[in-house]
Amino acid sequence: MKQVISVKNITLRDVRSEADRLEEQEMELKVSQTSLTQGIRRLRQDIKSLVPRLKDRELEVSEPNFPLTELEQDELPTGSA
Repeated sequence: MKQVISVKNITLRDVRSEADRLEEQEMELKVSQTSLTQGIRRLRQDIKSLVPRLKDRELEVSEPNFPLTELEQDELPTGSA
């Protein structure tokens, strides 16, 4: 009986440790997502402002490999926890 209780306690401790590790990983991923989202927003703003200025100077602007309508969005969709 004592062995069963010991195994149960070890298993419970392992599960709690894994839960803590997953919580920490979740927080790291949320921070990364926020950072990436902010970086994408800055890039969108840069592209929006650069394209017209380059065209005004009659410099060739290559066509993007993504729809320009994506640049017209004010905000990126964000995931919810």
